[in-house]
Amino acid sequence: MRLYHLVLLEGSEADPRRIEFRADDPYQAFQAALNERRSSEVELWDGDRLLVRMSKTEANLWKLHGTPPGDAKAPPSSQPGSGAA
Repeated sequence: MRLYHLVLLEGSEADPRRIEFRADDPYQAFQAALNERRSSEVELWDGDRLLVRMSKTEANLWKLHGTPPGDAKAPPSSQPGSGAA
């Protein structure tokens, strides 16, 4: 199983929460991200590669946001040991 992480961007983006979890593949990791209930703005990462940015709508549906090429590098706050929880 691979290690993935979610970055919860609720409130201050300067201090996001980070949740690590394991999944067999990106599809399974995406399914786990869809079940996130603690935040309405999340990013799903595979190591230092951003897989998807999502935000929850008022209808409680997830809206997927594209990632411009070259913009999928991990910000310092999403790296292990950066102080993000």
